[in-house]
Amino acid sequence: MLVDDDETTNFLNRFFLKQLDSNLPVFTAGNGMEAIEFLATDLDEDHLPCLLVLDTNMPVMNGWEFLDGYGQQFEADFKDKIVIVMLTALDTEENTALALANPNVMDTAQKPLSDISFKALIKKHFS
Repeated sequence: MLVDDDETTNFLNRFFLKQLDSNLPVFTAGNGMEAIEFLATDLDEDHLPCLLVLDTNMPVMNGWEFLDGYGQQFEADFKDKIVIVMLTALDTEENTALALANPNVMDTAQKPLSDISFKALIKKHFS
């Protein structure tokens, strides 16, 4: 699942993921609220994202606010099935430390992602 208000970023990230597996369902949300609403629907295993790429700065509900809501709304067994990677345009030690301090964030990455960075994320978290 791609959570970013930038449609171009979502388009490119979807393209990179589809290159890895053309049958992979890729869902998008334009902000954290849309993502929480999507995840709160009764998803079957085929529609539950295993990876959630989360931007930090978005309107309505940003990435940090999403993490707060996600942490409160969903049970541990649900959250254990999803790897959250926090994206930031500013790759600073402070942003990385803040993101990784959240128990639901498994990794961070700097925008823009590439096919190589997606391959590395997939290998790191799903191999």
